[in-house]
Amino acid sequence: MLTDVEAAVTSCPEAEPPPLATEIGVNRAVHAIHPVESVKAATALFDVALPVVAEELRRHGGTDADLIKASKALHRSIMSRIAQGSIAYASYLLKKVTSSHEDERHRIARELHDRVAHSVGNALQHLQLHDAYLANDPARAKAKLKMGQDVLHDAFDVIRHLATELRASAVMAGGLQVALSDYLDAHAPFGVVHNVVVEGDVLSLPGEVVEELYLVLREAARNSLLHAAPQSVDIEITVGENLVRALVRDDGRGFDLDQAASSGMGLDSMRERVELLGGTFAAASSIGVGTTVMVTLPWLDAA
Repeated sequence: MLTDVEAAVTSCPEAEPPPLATEIGVNRAVHAIHPVESVKAATALFDVALPVVAEELRRHGGTDADLIKASKALHRSIMSRIAQGSIAYASYLLKKVTSSHEDERHRIARELHDRVAHSVGNALQHLQLHDAYLANDPARAKAKLKMGQDVLHDAFDVIRHLATELRASAVMAGGLQVALSDYLDAHAPFGVVHNVVVEGDVLSLPGEVVEELYLVLREAARNSLLHAAPQSVDIEITVGENLVRALVRDDGRGFDLDQAASSGMGLDSMRERVELLGGTFAAASSIGVGTTVMVTLPWLDAA
């Protein structure tokens, strides 16, 4: 940047921002440091550097015109690096969001393949056996028909459940509590008590916060129902002035957090979704006691 200032005073062309600016932008995205912090740092740097530059110019006989050139060059040099870092920041986040959405589509595709397609295939086998037994063993044929119908009902339930999971866009209209309640109603086994409690104005949340929060809480609830064998699952959401806090708590079998990465529970994916929005994600679990997933998300348009 000082080279840029010297170039401006001596009428030489300014240098291009170095690749380091791009690396810094990506590094800040990885560590969830918002570009606003970069602007604050740039302002502090300008305030510190300008008096030093002005003193150097005076010592070397610089004029007021030189000082104006130097001031503009310093500001331009700093902001060009901020711009390059911000572009890298946004590009990194866009790639991560795209990757996260692809992971979600792949999961649903696996569900369709492994559960729906498998169930339909089984149902077809039962129906074919029904036809084969119909003439010589009507009772056995009837049993096969009943088994085929049962398997098809199971496949229909899976399709209906997946359809409810694809309703994320609906929650952007303010139906977060309803969407989560519907999910639990559709997926919770008989006898599992479940509640969704919301405090504050969910309608005031930005759409991107609502959608990602729904996906994270839904995934946490899904883990509880699939892996924990709980008696109860509770979801609590508190909307504050510039933060939304949420948790999913169950009283199930719990798990070892150190082994969770290979368990198929998607904790890393949930953490990534939260951190992409500058939030924090934490999970606590005790064997035989239960699990609590905690999420805090800032409003991206908050002052």
